Amino acid sequence: MTATSRLFGVGIAGPALDPSERAILERHPPRAVVLFKRNIESERQVADLALEIGTLPARPFLAIDQEGGPVDRLRDLAGPFPSFHGAAKAGLARRAGELAAEACARLGVRVDLAPVVDRRLPGAGESVLGERTAAEEPDRIIAAARNFLQGLHSRGVAGCLKHFPGLGRAGRDTHRALPFLPDDEREEERDLAPFRALKDVAAAIMVSHAARARDRLPASLSPDTATRLLRDRVGFEGVAFSDDLEMGALAEFGALPQRAAAAIRAGCDLALVCSRLEEYPECVARAEAEVPAPRLAEASRRNDVFVQRLRSLERAAPPPDRPLEEIAADVAALRERIAEAAATK
Repeated sequence: MTATSRLFGVGIAGPALDPSERAILERHPPRAVVLFKRNIESERQVADLALEIGTLPARPFLAIDQEGGPVDRLRDLAGPFPSFHGAAKAGLARRAGELAAEACARLGVRVDLAPVVDRRLPGAGESVLGERTAAEEPDRIIAAARNFLQGLHSRGVAGCLKHFPGLGRAGRDTHRALPFLPDDEREEERDLAPFRALKDVAAAIMVSHAARARDRLPASLSPDTATRLLRDRVGFEGVAFSDDLEMGALAEFGALPQRAAAAIRAGCDLALVCSRLEEYPECVARAEAEVPAPRLAEASRRNDVFVQRLRSLERAAPPPDRPLEEIAADVAALRERIAEAAATK
């Protein structure tokens, strides 16, 4: 067991831990386990999986991408959840956050990797991210994202702003290719505005793989972006998650272990390895060998503070005792309210 493994979040292959996965996670306990659609079959099954993960050394927390709309991991249990765009446009982002958090908390998930605060720009964010984005104008994004986060927090679940420094001007999907953000200081400030306004509300920011034109490196691997821009210019003091390090945007930047070490060295405090668990031990070893000790200690401290925040949110929230069937009924009612609002505009 190494402390460096606590700077990682990982994904597993299916609805239960198999013996080989458990052996890896016992030897290299991660800070988080991220759930995907492949891990979700039923409420009982997810609850059992959460209990099993909770027996691992150091008890990793569970996280999920529960945005609603196109990214809706819980749709088969309590959905389909409305998109963030639809909820924001109808002025119902807080209610969307409340219901997402209720479903998460019911299943033992403590972190929702949402909301998306990228700008909805024609020809870029609007087409690449679609309904995941709230609006084009920073002020509207900030208002909707703040409401969504408040909804999450009211039910004891933390959120995470994404995708720093903003994918609104990215013309490519980072799942497949590396986008370059044009060098335009005014537009960059508009991209950064939601992160700057909400950095203390969320306490977690996900760093994307988009490259700023000035250094040509993916943000997740760039000290200039993941540290100097995020920490010095934006003033963020919370925990920085990398986006999934297996994405196509990083294909030209070495093998997965090399990327993991580079991401932590650049300023990401929690490196996400979402599918290739068999490579995760080597990612840990590479980070241990290549990341300076002061940087490892800094990342560990930020993760510790974030976990304390998770506990505080959970303690302050009502117990998650509403059945998923009731939550699903409220999700359906929310969809109807959003559709009615859209029809009147």
